[in-house]
Amino acid sequence: MRNFFMILVMASMCLSVSVEAQQARRWEVGVQGDYGRDWYHKSYAADVNYGDDILDFSSSRSWGAGFYFERPLNQRWSVLGQVGYMQKKLHPQLFHYPSQTASHYYTRELHHRVAADAGMRLYLNPESPVKFFIDGKVGGNVFISIVQREASRGDRVIRDVFEFQRVAPVASGSVGFKWSRLTISAEYRDDLMISKRSDKRSGVSGRGVFGKVGVALFQGKNR
Repeated sequence: MRNFFMILVMASMCLSVSVEAQQARRWEVGVQGDYGRDWYHKSYAADVNYGDDILDFSSSRSWGAGFYFERPLNQRWSVLGQVGYMQKKLHPQLFHYPSQTASHYYTRELHHRVAADAGMRLYLNPESPVKFFIDGKVGGNVFISIVQREASRGDRVIRDVFEFQRVAPVASGSVGFKWSRLTISAEYRDDLMISKRSDKRSGVSGRGVFGKVGVALFQGKNR
């Protein structure tokens, strides 16, 4: 009877480990949202007198939404990618000072971007129901447009984004946890280069911190 009990216990443990291993090998596609702030720094050529320009400033809020994909390589490591839309609200005329609009009174400025990146994720306790992880990613964001609201004239769209470079490479790192279909993390993003204006005499670089929530919509086993 004792031997039968021991065999039953061992079989249950093996079955549990097998089920967990199968669950750890499931790929998933989901939706995610993030909210946080960006900090910017304006730079100028050495011979440019920037006067009273504010060189360091931040967004009042930044938020985004999109999709992610994760495919485990084993219990600890997985590859992931994400793509999404971002909207950033800034104080008007900080990102750029228009030269011929001094008499206009702007009340709002929104920046619209899309971004995509990919990287690796490491799970620190892969056998736990609540799995903690760290990850790193590289990618790029595309500056789509700027919308400024003028007090008397309403919104105007700046499609050339003040002649700044539209595409910028970005690196990011995250810490967080996953439980069932839910993923919660904190992410730090940093521009890898300065976005120059067309005259090459001024530019802007940024970094940001965001809280992220993701929910898996589809899951499947890797072959």
